[in-house]
Amino acid sequence: MRLFDTLIQKLAGIRLTILLCILLALVSLIGTLIPQNLSDTQYADSYGPRAARVIVSLGFGDIYHSIGFVSLLSLLAMNLLACSGKRFPNVWHALRRGHPVPADRKFKSWKNRETLVLSAAGEDLEDRLEEIVSRVFGKSPEQKVCEEDERVLFIERRRYARYGPYVAHLGILIILLGGVTGIFFGFKGSLTLPEGQEASAAWARKTGESIPLGFRIRCDRFIFLQYPSGAPKEYRSEVSLLDEEGTKVMEAEIRVNHPLTYQGITFYQSNYGKVFETTLRVRDRENGQETVVTTELNRPFLLPGDQGMRAMAVAFQEDLRIPAEMVRRTSFSGTSLGPAVRLVTLEEKGFGRPFWILKNPPESDPTKGGDYHFVLEGYRSISYTGLQVARDPGAPLVWAGCILLLLGFLMALLLDHEIFWISTKRQGPKKVALTLAGRGIRHPAVYHSRFERQTARLRKELAPWVKGG
Repeated sequence: MRLFDTLIQKLAGIRLTILLCILLALVSLIGTLIPQNLSDTQYADSYGPRAARVIVSLGFGDIYHSIGFVSLLSLLAMNLLACSGKRFPNVWHALRRGHPVPADRKFKSWKNRETLVLSAAGEDLEDRLEEIVSRVFGKSPEQKVCEEDERVLFIERRRYARYGPYVAHLGILIILLGGVTGIFFGFKGSLTLPEGQEASAAWARKTGESIPLGFRIRCDRFIFLQYPSGAPKEYRSEVSLLDEEGTKVMEAEIRVNHPLTYQGITFYQSNYGKVFETTLRVRDRENGQETVVTTELNRPFLLPGDQGMRAMAVAFQEDLRIPAEMVRRTSFSGTSLGPAVRLVTLEEKGFGRPFWILKNPPESDPTKGGDYHFVLEGYRSISYTGLQVARDPGAPLVWAGCILLLLGFLMALLLDHEIFWISTKRQGPKKVALTLAGRGIRHPAVYHSRFERQTARLRKELAPWVKGG
């Protein structure tokens, strides 16, 4: 039991809170400076092979899913729970049992204290005092049990402000829960949609795995506007959402900083570009079989014949250019070769050697493709929209936690639990001593100015009875 108490004491320490906050800030800084969820190749291109190995081995490329980051969040959650569990019961019991009249009825030990001597011919003051106090403080006072010659009124304001730190702690815990929920049950991916095409799955950024959406999204139109200088002015995607049976559910527009959310999945406008669709005539040299194929980049297609061979277009140039010094060693008339597609055959052992097919080859240019003869008959460009796709089931929890955190801060920093005592003690048939005493529980130094304003208002209301007034 002593070991458990010691552990709770350490977990509830403010030093641990500060240390965890500093470590989380440093980890978040690393996650901000280093792009997350890129492939090993992309890290090598950006930082070099050696730095890329360090980033990958230390988990800096996916730092928010790392065991270390989740462990820090868990420790912070336990720190907040221990801190609240240690202090909250005392506050709860103190507020529930109320405030007994202090043993020293004259409140001599209180910093905020003032005594007024009033003239009172009878019950006129006693009858109106409660009404005056209610008007000054905006609430009816509570009358405490006291001696025959003394009457004590008690005013308590904003006692709920004592719960402010614990509301803030609860908000942080809910934010942490929402963040962990998003880490383990959400996803981030990307989606490329050419105009007129649809997709039912996104692709995970790091692993490249297919992520089913549960519905289909179609790019009906992509709009790109430019300034006269040629700089991008606006680009947006007009999309349709369809259910699994293909029935249109809704139409929407996705713009930069104006994402679309549907069934908990959010689509962000990320990038844009053009994808080329090429039309190829392919002939098997051996048996003469011929076929016409219309294909996009990086999509394998079947070659004619009975061998089941496939090929794939891996690049397209509307105007393929070669260095000037190469023109002299070829039959080309210039450096500009016009439209060209780069093909590669898919063989059992892997990819074959890539080669270019020109739309307008010179007569002396040898035909490439090995056992197959390729002709680029046509092409067309299709605008595509690049979307980031994210699902974060913890987002509602994070928003709720932020609201509670803000509310807790406002309660703790701007509000104060105040208690105010008014003691009236008759000192003769025509004289009453009125003792005013107040205290701010959390911010006693700040409360002094409020006490002066409160007593000034009471003095003004009691002016007809102030002796000598």
